[in-house]
Amino acid sequence: MRILDINSEYFGVPRSTLMENAGKQVFEALRKRFKLRNKKIAVFCGTGNNGGDGFVAARHLTGEGAKVDVILLGSEAREKFELIKKNKKIKVLKETKDNYDIIIDAILGTGIEGELREPAASAVERINKSEAFKVSVDVPTGIGSTHCVNADLVVTFHAMKKGLEKFDIVVADIGIPKEAESCVGPGDLAVNLKRDKESRKGDNGKVLVVGGGDLYYGAPVLSAFGVLNSGADLVYLAVPEANYEVTRTFSPDFIVRKYPGGFLSSRGVDTILEIAKNCDCAVIGPGLGLRSETKSAVLEVLKKIKIPVVIDADALKAIAEGRELLKKLNAVLTPHAGEFKILTGEDLSNDFEERKKVILRQAKKLNAAILLKAPVDIIASQDGRMKLNATGNAGMTVGGTGDVLAGIVASFMAQRLEPFTAACCAAFVNGAAGDELYKSRGYCFTASDIAGELPNTIKKFTASLY
Repeated sequence: MRILDINSEYFGVPRSTLMENAGKQVFEALRKRFKLRNKKIAVFCGTGNNGGDGFVAARHLTGEGAKVDVILLGSEAREKFELIKKNKKIKVLKETKDNYDIIIDAILGTGIEGELREPAASAVERINKSEAFKVSVDVPTGIGSTHCVNADLVVTFHAMKKGLEKFDIVVADIGIPKEAESCVGPGDLAVNLKRDKESRKGDNGKVLVVGGGDLYYGAPVLSAFGVLNSGADLVYLAVPEANYEVTRTFSPDFIVRKYPGGFLSSRGVDTILEIAKNCDCAVIGPGLGLRSETKSAVLEVLKKIKIPVVIDADALKAIAEGRELLKKLNAVLTPHAGEFKILTGEDLSNDFEERKKVILRQAKKLNAAILLKAPVDIIASQDGRMKLNATGNAGMTVGGTGDVLAGIVASFMAQRLEPFTAACCAAFVNGAAGDELYKSRGYCFTASDIAGELPNTIKKFTASLY
């Protein structure tokens, strides 16, 4: 739900509106079941959005004549709590009384993992000992842990949640816009991009970029900047010997390794596989070229590599000749429409709904996440998930933006995001960086500019994590 809450605000529905609607739905569910006048009701409120829903429900319940106590677990510094304090009919307590008719559990919502901590653990124990009718907001506090609220009713929002099958459920519409679920948004970043403050060098991802040839020595460099500027700790570049010196000059942050020759051939495979042993993810493809020796080497690497891979650009054309290798790989494919046809043999329809079906079908068939690069990106997984990304603008037709994107995908995978989620977040961030540049430069910017804009863009959408 946190992803949907944040994305809803991004797509035009403030979280305060969702909270108001959620609390009202809890109230309505109780009003359908009880005559509320003079009922003694306790509302246990945590400090997050779940607690805010409880505050709203408490306000509506007092308006119906119920006698309401709010038991606050944690800080009082909340907008909705300030409104509650002004309502003289509601008592705000630090501890519960006994003999309530109804208890509302608005302590913790979705996204909480592990065993309950205090004060939530003691509150759940107290609630479960009561003979009152128990209502949980969205999910019972502690669901999935050893102890959770034994709810008589769960008012869950937007859609059924995993683990609620054994409860009496009301699924309530609180006005979440469809785009908040179908499209990638800042909520996807805020929830998934997590970093341990005690982490050390290398803990947040080591990425190998395999690319470059006699024509396009800059492509793997752009991918490498995409890797580092989206949060990975280390980036290794495996490039032809002919490109080694120029590649080293781009940044002291790059760890550059060379293999023999001016392009990738079988002579470079062992070097690449050896570097990969020390990495968490690899990007294969930017600027490699289409020589038959290069295609064969790509297939040999993909046959033997043991880490997740982002297959981009020329490597997509190589894997088209060895699609069976995808059955054993943990891969993200990043084609545009032309590369998609080479990869799958299918033309993409101009009908957007039909296009979505084709991408999803091929993701399942190929056993890989697919990020189709287009004015509206389509991201699909082999297990049937799909999201759209609408960030980006016409300035991003400039060469190299796909190389940067491939680096971001690999960076997020190396930071422990699973492939589909990494592809979704990367598409959003890449396009959003381009949108920030458009505000100051119009359509006149480069792929290097996008890579340079990534840190500010990511911080903008994940500010709550810092």
